[in-house]
Amino acid sequence: MHATPVIPLRPVILVVDDTPQNLALMRDLLDGDYTVKLAPSGERALKIAQSQPLDLILLDIMMPDIDGYEVCRRLKASALTADVPVIFFTAKTQTQDEQMGFSLGAADYITKPISPPIVLARVKAHLLFKQARDALERRNREDKLRFDAALAQQVELNQLKSTFVAMTSHEFRTPLTSILVSQSLLRNYCDRLPVGERNGLLDSIESAVRRMVLMLDQVLTIGRSDAQLLSFNPKPVNLLTLCHQLRDEAVASHGQIDGETEAAHVALHAELDDKDVLADEKLLRHILGNLLSNALKYSCGASEAQFKVRRNGPGVCFEVRDQGIGIPVEDLPRLFGDFYRASNVGNIPGTGLGLAIVKRAVESHGGAIAVTSQPGDGTCFTVTIPIAAL
Repeated sequence: MHATPVIPLRPVILVVDDTPQNLALMRDLLDGDYTVKLAPSGERALKIAQSQPLDLILLDIMMPDIDGYEVCRRLKASALTADVPVIFFTAKTQTQDEQMGFSLGAADYITKPISPPIVLARVKAHLLFKQARDALERRNREDKLRFDAALAQQVELNQLKSTFVAMTSHEFRTPLTSILVSQSLLRNYCDRLPVGERNGLLDSIESAVRRMVLMLDQVLTIGRSDAQLLSFNPKPVNLLTLCHQLRDEAVASHGQIDGETEAAHVALHAELDDKDVLADEKLLRHILGNLLSNALKYSCGASEAQFKVRRNGPGVCFEVRDQGIGIPVEDLPRLFGDFYRASNVGNIPGTGLGLAIVKRAVESHGGAIAVTSQPGDGTCFTVTIPIAAL
């Protein structure tokens, strides 16, 4: 199939002269190649120039109401017409007349009686010059927009790098310190430590390593998303089995990483007619794993989190609700930003990447996410994604 050729618009030329015969002559001369507008007076010329874009103005000097010099002066004073080239054509042939016209901003000066070949040549030359100038200005504007966008992106990237360095230096210090202390105790006192204490130190090392691996995995996931590598690849999945797995993994991981002495609780409520669906399991693990982890991390003590799954028209709705610290209203608009953490998290560890990953995974899945929260009264995340039954 061939593309329909784009027909360029004909340049628009305004001819200003108080003599009807001159207007008719110029119309007949230019009308074949250009769109010609006629103005019998300076006042009419100014109104036309302000009402539509023009590419060139041919302007007589000697006119009864407003002479050509004054018309040119007003055209160049207006932002709408300042860049439109003006060619004077007149019977005035004195050098000072030409100097006056050029001082007002005229592009050229043609004397009467006019020579049609000269008029056509001058018109063509000034239109080509204007087109080249407009194209250059357009490219300059486009280059500036690209430069400004690249600069803003670089500033944002530098801010993210600074935030990443600050986050990693802070978040990695605690688990690394735990590892170093535990290995030092094991190296120097292993034969004197009871079995229970030795196992506790090994558990501490394992917990610290898991925490660092989780942070690195989050950073890599964000990187893949920014590189457009967080793609949607649906495969057959037993949704109910997956939800049970994710619930159990979140509970187990919560105890391993945070060292909780009291068991965490997540109540799973599933209302699914079709348990086998076409979905991207990897994306679902990113979405639900992070939401369940957060629900346990930010809950108060051993309070129970709610995990609900139900059909929602052509898709599935997942709801994760906790009874934790909640999210301040002022933090909600920025909640899904990279490295952003709510202002009330205190010393609770975290990278500020979990919810950013959730949002990108939801969008990659073609879904939507919403959050409602009240400080001190818990948070509820609702994710709706299209999932096809097998």
